[in-house]
Amino acid sequence: MLVHKKQELHVYEQEAVSPAPKIVQKADKQLRVKCLILVIIAVVMAAVTTMQSAAIVQAGYDLVRIKGQVAKVEKENELLRLDIARLKSPQRIEEIAVKELGMIVPKNAYYASAIPADSTSSQAEPVKSTGVAEQILTAVKLNKAEASKGR
Repeated sequence: MLVHKKQELHVYEQEAVSPAPKIVQKADKQLRVKCLILVIIAVVMAAVTTMQSAAIVQAGYDLVRIKGQVAKVEKENELLRLDIARLKSPQRIEEIAVKELGMIVPKNAYYASAIPADSTSSQAEPVKSTGVAEQILTAVKLNKAEASKGR
């Protein structure tokens, strides 16, 4: 009898164990697929984040490089402005005119002013015998009045 009972227990164990692994394998495949999808999504997100960080770092390096170029060009621009100011200086121009072109500096300077002959008395102001600067100013005012008429 003892032998017979062992066999019965063994049969019950086989029946109970057999259906369970088939269900677990199907659920295990679905779980594996879900985990694989999650891992793929995580890898893609990590790659995108890494590429974005690399792009930001590269943009920072480009910005530093361009700022250096701007500083260099601004320094060169300032040197060119100083060079222009030096070249435009009246002392330099006078020196070139005297030494290279053989010109001389005049001792007295004479200025001529033109007063139109056909100007009417209402527009023209009488020229006073004051200073040369006032006469030039009067002539300029008359010329502006003539220009505004459209002549």
